[in-house]
Amino acid sequence: MNNVILTGRIVKDLELKYTQNGKSYCRFTLAVDRGLSKEKKQEAEANGQPTADFINCVAWGTTAEVLNKYTAKGKKILVNGSIETGSYTMQDGSKRYTTDVLVNRIEILEFADSNNTNSQDTKPFGQFDDMPYQEASNEDLPF
Repeated sequence: MNNVILTGRIVKDLELKYTQNGKSYCRFTLAVDRGLSKEKKQEAEANGQPTADFINCVAWGTTAEVLNKYTAKGKKILVNGSIETGSYTMQDGSKRYTTDVLVNRIEILEFADSNNTNSQDTKPFGQFDDMPYQEASNEDLPF
């Protein structure tokens, strides 16, 4: 079974793009904390070692549109998806390998500020997934 669940923070502002056929997608990197104890984390930081992994992700369609509209750099999200590997050949003939998480589902754990202007789309969240529209903010989260 190819299933991955990650919780992390978005590394940089998202950019919604479209294929030639008009399907929306968004590539992003998720910084996922390694879950080190306080002492191990301090030791790793002192030695210049990483304390997080940076995972490449890609979301399509409504998921990409929701991410772009309601999240931003530094915001925490949960991603559920599958690992997808691939490769391509560079112009010099060398081969490059890729590993991405193909996002199937997201949960927004921290919403972007209400003045977020990542997206020029003005449709409320409810119109993306046929759920009733309800304004949400970090204060509305039960945790």
